Amino acid sequence: MHRRKESQMRRKRLMVVALAIAAAALTVAATASGGSGGSKTSGPSGVVGGAKMIGSGGGFGEIYKAPASTLTHALFHANLLPSNKTARDIALASLGRSTKKVNYALALSCWKNNGCSTGTGGKLTVAYVEGFGENTFRQMSKMEFILEALTYPQIGKIIYRSAHSDLNQAIADFKSVIAQHVNAIVTYPDFGDAMIPVFQEATKAGIPVSTYAWGYVTGPGKNYTTVVGEDTCKLGKAFANVMNTKVKSGNIAFLGGFPGNPLSAGWQTCEQKALSPNINVVANDPTNWDPSKVQGIVAGILAKTPNLAGLSYEDALFMSQGGYTAYKAANIPYQGVFTYRTDEAGMGCLADKLKDPKLQIYYFSAGNPQIRLALTADMMKLAGAKIPPTIVFPIQLQQQTKRDMCLKGYPGTASGTSLIPLSLLHQMYP
Repeated sequence: MHRRKESQMRRKRLMVVALAIAAAALTVAATASGGSGGSKTSGPSGVVGGAKMIGSGGGFGEIYKAPASTLTHALFHANLLPSNKTARDIALASLGRSTKKVNYALALSCWKNNGCSTGTGGKLTVAYVEGFGENTFRQMSKMEFILEALTYPQIGKIIYRSAHSDLNQAIADFKSVIAQHVNAIVTYPDFGDAMIPVFQEATKAGIPVSTYAWGYVTGPGKNYTTVVGEDTCKLGKAFANVMNTKVKSGNIAFLGGFPGNPLSAGWQTCEQKALSPNINVVANDPTNWDPSKVQGIVAGILAKTPNLAGLSYEDALFMSQGGYTAYKAANIPYQGVFTYRTDEAGMGCLADKLKDPKLQIYYFSAGNPQIRLALTADMMKLAGAKIPPTIVFPIQLQQQTKRDMCLKGYPGTASGTSLIPLSLLHQMYP
């Protein structure tokens, strides 16, 4: 009896989703012209594209095309797309959506209030649920998620939850949105495989769950829908190649986020294995991605190893703030070979200010737009698409002296590869 009732509820939810997707075709024109927001508060949800388009075709409510200029902005080069065709189509559909017009005032309010009603009357509810959201990268990802959600007229409600670094709260938040019968969930699994039971619970309830920033936990395609991001093992190998060719021999250090989180664990394990025997990793410290911790951690490393030749970390911004302060306090020149996953403007501007040829910086993209793909994958799953278990972007590190992270008009805390419009960034971080 219980199973029959559960099956009926699931069929009812799927019917609602199907009706909502069908209705989207009737309302998308209104949304594309700014909806109820009006011209003063409406605008493209990302970077306005040029005439050249990449991709073709479409399906499941999506168009598999994106402006080359948008792709170049987000990925460094328009051709740095996933090699898997379906994954590539999802990327093109999602990044192409970033040029649709949405209500900026509503997006900002939704961001500040951790959720909102979209005003479209859409029947679907989507949620971004994470274990930790208290830094700029996560808050920018939240805005990217909101902007992408606002391009779907069938989405009527957006929910955001952060567990503030508490595992039990993270699990409770997940259970809460499942109980609210949300239609799709996007997350970064800060606590790794500890989240699998609630991922499975959502999946069994017919709720697609996708992760971004290579938030890999066991069983993509089975325990949850898909994981979006770069292959972090290849990222670690790319970091190692820089260290092997630029440092050659000496002491380096690793910094990471939460202990055991999939992003840090991925690149650190593979960088360590790929390093030359002449390079010694003297420290591997977690920062919990908390900028207030970085200065003390770097100070401790420098106290033991003042001749540090290099450092690998996810967050360029924290090293331009706390890391630089630690070097300055120790009266040690801010020099060495630094490899970063992110590309916040503040790091580039500091490097430009110092103008020290002995400061060598190599970086990847912060990847905030990856969260857009996670949401689009969920939406396509609801529409009946078969989603690949991984959506993987190629790795191509950039060099600060050749591609400057310091972009005119960008807040120091912001990644230059974000698809949040600059005018909106200024309102987020005045």
